[in-house]
Amino acid sequence: MRIRHIGIVVQDLERTAEFYEDVLGFKRLGDIRTPGHYPGKALDLSDGEVNYSLLQPNAEIERSEWTYGAMGPNHIGVTIEDTGAVVTKLKERGIEVYGAEQADPPRFFKFRDPDGVEVDVATPDRGWKY
Repeated sequence: MRIRHIGIVVQDLERTAEFYEDVLGFKRLGDIRTPGHYPGKALDLSDGEVNYSLLQPNAEIERSEWTYGAMGPNHIGVTIEDTGAVVTKLKERGIEVYGAEQADPPRFFKFRDPDGVEVDVATPDRGWKY
């Protein structure tokens, strides 16, 4: 068994896709689509193993108050060889890095993506097993 994809709800598909492509190196898997089973648009990215599906609901879809902010993934974790390059790109975008190791560059840190999802970044030597 393995995870095939994880989906997050975003406000702007292109903005979020460009962010993950530029900052973390995710690859786009095709064009924006309007699937029949989801009331909105979707776009898939991938790290090469697990797909990261960006979902943007139609504006007219009524949502309960509890679906804003607190629902969805708590965070995602990624391993990156060149954490220094990621920190630089985040700073260029005005995005705060926190929880970082006191090293330059840090081997681990966190930040929030454009939609508020926390991203936990670490180098492969941090001991994560796959």
